[in-house]
This record gives sequence, structure tokens and C-alpha cells, in this order.
Amino acid sequence: MAWLLDRFLRRYAQGQATAVAPFIRGRRLLDLGAGEAFVAAALRGRDNITVCSVDIGLFRKAKVPYVAYDGLRLPFRDATFDTTLVLLTLHHCAAPEPALDEALRVTRQRLIVMESVYRTRVEHFWLNLLDHRLNRYRHGGRMTAALAFGRPEHWEALFAARGLATVETRWLGPWWERIVHHPLLYILERAR
Repeated sequence: MAWLLDRFLRRYAQGQATAVAPFIRGRRLLDLGAGEAFVAAALRGRDNITVCSVDIGLFRKAKVPYVAYDGLRLPFRDATFDTTLVLLTLHHCAAPEPALDEALRVTRQRLIVMESVYRTRVEHFWLNLLDHRLNRYRHGGRMTAALAFGRPEHWEALFAARGLATVETRWLGPWWERIVHHPLLYILERAR
């Protein structure tokens, strides 16, 4: 089962990389909550981007620079990266606010966030069920279960409370994926 999941995740990461690439600003990119680092690997070499992946464990399966951290404070100076990716990560945090604040601290220009969202109780049920079943096979069962799924307005309020302006939002994934999973991409910058 693990090899099949890895194959799926590599392919999914290619789609994520294609979706976020036009929105990346600058050359230094952080992939926060990188998991296996498949997205970073897919972005490596595009437009002379230097990518660093970071997560709370050594889950790397791709050959890219990768750092494990304590989940509290990123081991980088303020404004180290031009753009930070936070893709399908915040819902795995017991409190997403500190993770988002750390992402902002180390980011100079742009934050790109993708989150699984729900709009109805049925969508919330499917998200919880599928996320748990899929992710229990990742990282030898050490993947943190989803703790903080939210509606789009929940994430938008969280971003606005941190002075972030939404440059663009976009639903991702093919129509058949969005039957049960609703990945929403947020392109964010500090409000001027």
C-alpha cells in the first residue's frame, strides 16, 4: 500500500507544483509542512528557484534540502525566504495560528497556502474520513491526524487577522476530486 500511496503523492505533488509555480515570487522558497518533499522536488530547477523543505519530522523521500524542526519555531532568520508554501499543512496543526505566524516571520514577500476546506457537514464528514484513512499510511503511521479543518471563511478570517491581503483564490484539482475533497489555494501578501 505504501508504494501506491507514494506514487499517488508524487503525481499529486506535480499538480500542486504546477498550480503554485506562477505565483512564486523571488528565488528563495520555503516548503513548510513538506512531508515527503515531493512538491519541492517538482519545483527544483524552475526559474532558478532554491527550495528548502521543513517539517516536524524527517519524512523526506525526495533529494532536496530538508530540515526537521520542533513545530514551534522555524530555524531560520526573519525574512529568509521570498515565498513560503504551506500546502495542506495547517489542518494538521492543533493550533494553526502559531504555524502561520512562523511562516510569516520567515517570509519576505508572499505566502501561498492550500487548505482542504468544507462548506457543509457532509463535506466535513468526507474530509475527516478520507484524510484520516489516507494519511495513516504516511510516515510509518506518524502523520498527525487532521485537527483543524475549516470553512473558507475561517481561513480568510485567520489571514485577515494577520494583515494579509488575498491576491487570488483558486479551487484546485479535477472535478472528480472535488466531489469529496476541496483544495482551495490562497495567494497572500502583507497588506500595504
